[in-house]
Amino acid sequence: MKNYDPVKAIYAVIITLVSLYALYITSAFFYVIVLSALFAYVIHPVYFFCLRFIKRKQTCALIPLGAIFLLTISSSVMIVKALMNEISKILEIPNTLNGFANMDLRRIVGLFEPFIQTHPGKLTESIGAYFNSLVMDYVPEIQNNIFQISTSLSILIVELIVIVVLTYYLLVESETIAAELPNLFPDRKVGVVFLGELNYIYQSLFIVYFLTCLVTGVIGGILYWVLGVPYPLIWGIITFIMALLPVVGAGTVYGLLALYYVLIQDFFTAGALVFLGIVFLSLIPDFLIRPRLARNRAAIHPAITLIAFAAPVFVLGPIGIIIGPLTYGFLLAAFRTKKILGITPVQTGSSTASSIENSVERTIKKAVEFPVEKSVEKSVEISSDHIFSPEINPWNDREKTV
Repeated sequence: MKNYDPVKAIYAVIITLVSLYALYITSAFFYVIVLSALFAYVIHPVYFFCLRFIKRKQTCALIPLGAIFLLTISSSVMIVKALMNEISKILEIPNTLNGFANMDLRRIVGLFEPFIQTHPGKLTESIGAYFNSLVMDYVPEIQNNIFQISTSLSILIVELIVIVVLTYYLLVESETIAAELPNLFPDRKVGVVFLGELNYIYQSLFIVYFLTCLVTGVIGGILYWVLGVPYPLIWGIITFIMALLPVVGAGTVYGLLALYYVLIQDFFTAGALVFLGIVFLSLIPDFLIRPRLARNRAAIHPAITLIAFAAPVFVLGPIGIIIGPLTYGFLLAAFRTKKILGITPVQTGSSTASSIENSVERTIKKAVEFPVEKSVEKSVEISSDHIFSPEINPWNDREKTV
């Protein structure tokens, strides 16, 4: 029996308490950290692509972030401009708010003078006093709402800044993170296999899924432009956003547009939207684009993908679209790792066991060794798929996994 060391016990208790307290004070930013990590993972292929032409990691990390920022700002400006244009058209209709806003209240009340007993002047004062008291009664509530909105907006801006900064540093330090992650596992070989499976699964659940939805939005914008739908770029962006929601999908957008054209009796455009939308926005993305992007790397059943994205939304809200796939992907990677490593005892002969171990050692070296002086030139060769080597599974047993 080992001797009891009070110093080590106190040290362990202090470390545990400080760690729990650190988790507590960081809990409010938990989803911000998760979003930053996911965002960095999704745009990591773009970062690696830039490394082939630009030798500075900082510049390569800023390029995708800047492109996304400019795209978001330009899209927001176009949407606001379109909304203001449509609203101005509504306000230009005769005998609506503009006409009444320019009329004097006394003149309006005077029109009803033959039908009322109260003098128009006193009635005007009574109406004015009523509106004044009504406004004064709701001033505290209005001020409270304005304060809450401004506070929430300030917190949102801070969170967005933190997400951008964390994403930047995660991209710049991606090679170091990839090299250190296997060391967090008790068995480094198991860590390499698990992280490789996790990489394949997350590629299918996030990168391939995101790229498919992005291509769907681009095709949708082109389709709406060809058919003469107003604001095709905005509708393309909305199609991309709706395609990200597994239960909703792009069919909601072109379906509602088709219904609108049916109501205005433009049956040709409505029929073209339904037919071309089904072909180019539903069938081609699901059965042609997605399989080509995935290349059957993860072989995830569509039912698992649907449950991973849809089910957590009903429990966690909108953040469930991100937390759900992360959780299901983690469990699926653990299951596949156990199944892959479970093949080892079945193998017979020392030569087979030694070849497996040598293959794993080569995998570890390829996955985590990034010489500083050659990191830029060989980064793409080392990881043609993503962060980890494509030879993570040396037993070539992917066809037997789930």
